[in-house]
Amino acid sequence: MKKRSGKPKSMKSKIRRAAEDIIIACLLVIMIFSAWKLYNILKDYKSNQAEYDKISTQSRDGEFTGDIDFDALRKINPDVVAWIYYESSVIDYPIVQGTDNDKYIYTRFDGEESGFGCLFVDAATESPFRQFNTIVYGHHMKNGSMFADLKKLKSPEYCRQHPRLELITPEGKYHLEIWAFLNQPSDSKIYETNIQEESERLSYIETASELSLYTTDIAIEPTDRLVVLSTCAYEYDQARYMVVCKMTPW
Repeated sequence: MKKRSGKPKSMKSKIRRAAEDIIIACLLVIMIFSAWKLYNILKDYKSNQAEYDKISTQSRDGEFTGDIDFDALRKINPDVVAWIYYESSVIDYPIVQGTDNDKYIYTRFDGEESGFGCLFVDAATESPFRQFNTIVYGHHMKNGSMFADLKKLKSPEYCRQHPRLELITPEGKYHLEIWAFLNQPSDSKIYETNIQEESERLSYIETASELSLYTTDIAIEPTDRLVVLSTCAYEYDQARYMVVCKMTPW
């Protein structure tokens, strides 16, 4: 009997080849899933920004001049309380106030569910932009939208170059003069609102100054109105960037 030429593949090599094929197949599935997920994220970013651009167009005629059509905005969402604009950034959005602080985390201005959410005033605020301090929350989106640009104000030099935002309410037009930048946890004392007593206001101003990374030359008095802009910082668990501004009429 003639001997068979060559050596048969061992069972071990067959198993190794099968394992390699499985790993390659798994990697391909992961790559395809990741690409699909990235595509949907980018699509969502584009869709949400397009919607806010549309809302911006409906709120005014052309470039920002401070004239906001709140009647038009109320037809889209009656919860609207203001519009905020920062010339050096993409911040150009309506601000709402809901009955709680959960709804607008994942609800867009037009009522659609969205990861963008909407800029919103703390629900506990009794008189938004008319009392001593008003807190406004917004997402720190990875594509740079919503309140992501507040991170730039961590640099005092950037603040010197871009020292104020603009706030338009149904009652008036205001400059938001930047006074302090803070990096605080989500349970910071700076989130206290509806502060009535003068002594408590003075204490709040002193605490904000002590906790700040820097303050500007803007003078703050207990009779002033403050706006605190807040977004996630991602520097540690539950970290928040906070920009404290003084409201001054145009």
